[in-house]
Amino acid sequence: MEVGDLLSECAKCAAVRCAPISQARRLHFCSCRDSLSAELASLLQEAVDMKWPFVPEKWQFNPAIGASDKTNLSDLIRDHLPKLLALLKASIMVDEAPTALAVIFLVDRFLYWTDQSSQLLKIARLLHKAHPETPIAPQLVIRQSRVYLNSGKLQKAEFILSSLIQNCGTTGCWTYRSESDRALVQAVSVQVRGTLLQKLGLWREAAELICASLVGYYALPQPDRKGIGTSLGILANILVSMNDEDFHSFRTNPDIHFQRILGDERHRLLSAALAAKMAVISSQYTSLYVLTNVVSFLNSL
Repeated sequence: MEVGDLLSECAKCAAVRCAPISQARRLHFCSCRDSLSAELASLLQEAVDMKWPFVPEKWQFNPAIGASDKTNLSDLIRDHLPKLLALLKASIMVDEAPTALAVIFLVDRFLYWTDQSSQLLKIARLLHKAHPETPIAPQLVIRQSRVYLNSGKLQKAEFILSSLIQNCGTTGCWTYRSESDRALVQAVSVQVRGTLLQKLGLWREAAELICASLVGYYALPQPDRKGIGTSLGILANILVSMNDEDFHSFRTNPDIHFQRILGDERHRLLSAALAAKMAVISSQYTSLYVLTNVVSFLNSL
């Protein structure tokens, strides 16, 4: 069965509360859960336990990268997607909302890149409506803003992002393990808000927000290499589009700390080239998103 069909089935199940829950359904749920590999089972439990606000890559916060750390979770998710979606449906059928939302959390990033986010987030909303006491991961909340942004619903995206920024990353009953996790959510929210302003052609304002996100990523106890690479790739694109007057205003703004990020470079396009180079170095083990921004930058020269 295709992924879209599986997600449609899950959405139908989530829209209708199933009662009573039979023993056969419970056994099927246990069977689906037990079929996961040890690595996936561990990730699933960590997602249920709210160990992190975003599913982390092994290399993302690790300054010393080993050979086993260079793989991306998307590979693991892709290889086991049918089992995960089977567990999602089984979880919904037995009203195991924490497990269902944890599965959605794990597959979210992979399905975003395969253009399946709208269906997945619909399931998350239905589960949240039926089980409002079950936490929704900040990654999923921000994903909804990205989907709105990509579909042109900028006001809805802005509402979500502004709420996260103003409320220090607070989202429903999600519990943060540390203040650095909360700071990470704010940095990502600022980054996405920067891309929103980029879409509106507000180049200087967008660049200022992207720089603010970089400050947030660098300030974490372990700097977020993935976030840094993504923001630098976006910044490279913005600098190409910005006019020289806005660039001068941006570069000389004392609140931006331009030199800490891009050094003493005074030429707009050379600054963009440096940002693109730094983006690739920061995210050399991924990322389609970073590389897309860098390629867009090169094509615009």
